[in-house]
Amino acid sequence: FFRAGFFTPNLIGGVVLGFIWEFIFSRVLVNFGSVTGLKIFKTSWLSDPTKAFWALVIVTAWQLSGYMMLIYVAGFTSLPQDVLEAAAIDGCNATQSVFRIILPLMVPSFVICVFLTLQRCFMVYDINLSLTKGGPYNSTVLIAMHVYQKAFLSHQYGVGQAEAFILFIMVAAISGLQLYFSKKLEVES
Repeated sequence: FFRAGFFTPNLIGGVVLGFIWEFIFSRVLVNFGSVTGLKIFKTSWLSDPTKAFWALVIVTAWQLSGYMMLIYVAGFTSLPQDVLEAAAIDGCNATQSVFRIILPLMVPSFVICVFLTLQRCFMVYDINLSLTKGGPYNSTVLIAMHVYQKAFLSHQYGVGQAEAFILFIMVAAISGLQLYFSKKLEVES
């Protein structure tokens, strides 16, 4: 039940998620700030150029947290119990077990999560569009939104296509690095 609850943010579409969090940042947190007197919540984060980017980071992290949790749970449940039992028989205490057995065996899960998060950061568009629309003062125009604006709003199709191709190369390189490190760590463990 709890796993499904943690995974729910990943199931919500980015546009809907952006509108929900726009309400939270613009109304709920501002009202909370006026009631409690906390300066950080006095104004909407989405109207402040220094806080708007961090609002995008929070929303994206919240959306991806359930998916990353499932990867970690899958990695943790696939740990070989015989290795843990052998370590306990050999006198390994809980701290040593965590740092010398569990964490090294969880490295493939860490690698997958890091690279999936990097890929998502390069390709985020829906949350960016629905939450900030690139504002305030273009402070939250991320790569995918910049490519879209260049190609379709500025009508510079060639430049937009070139930028999209460079974005594709970057994401493909990250995917290739993920495959390389996953295979390298798979052989070592």
